[in-house]
Amino acid sequence: MPQITSIEPQKRRQGRFNIYVEGKFSFAADENLLAKNMLTVGKSLTADDIEKLIKENEAGKLFDASLRFLSYRQRSEKEVKDFLVKKIARIENVKFVEASQSPVISQIVTRLIKQGFLNDEEFAEWWVKARTGSQPKGPYVIRMELLRKGVDKDIIEKAISKIKNQKELGRNVIEKKIKTWKKLTNLELKKKVYEHLARRGFDSKTINEVIAQIAKKV
Repeated sequence: MPQITSIEPQKRRQGRFNIYVEGKFSFAADENLLAKNMLTVGKSLTADDIEKLIKENEAGKLFDASLRFLSYRQRSEKEVKDFLVKKIARIENVKFVEASQSPVISQIVTRLIKQGFLNDEEFAEWWVKARTGSQPKGPYVIRMELLRKGVDKDIIEKAISKIKNQKELGRNVIEKKIKTWKKLTNLELKKKVYEHLARRGFDSKTINEVIAQIAKKV
């Protein structure tokens, strides 16, 4: 039975190793894969063992790629799944539909959730906070954005319910535009305010409250 004849650290990637079987390169592995499978020089491996280890190694690389993807900003579960589908489709040269059926996707997502790297509730709260910051968006737009990102409706509503003062938020949006509308008539101003806030996702109740507040000062 073929045996591992050498395990050599990769020069450019710390923590990864090249595995040689019968003097020839066979596959690469990280420290976790080595420890988990007790890979040492002299260990015998069947062809099935090697194939399994190669697949496990590929899964490990996809997991690392997911962590890098998450390092730029928080992501929803769907965003990570879509990212993995694209990676698998490119690596295996298959169509997205076929790549989306890979069992490794759910394995990686489950692992990310268990290790605390992925949480749709935290993501939704973070998204709401980000979208009500310097350039505020209203609940409707935020809701649609989160739905497109695959977040559960109940999670979305819970996150949106934490927006404390929508009227103040809408007023902040208008403050940045009001100076450019000074020459408008009262009716034209109201129309502009309504259209602008509606485009940014505010509901009619909030918009009318903002208009009423502005009307008192005009």
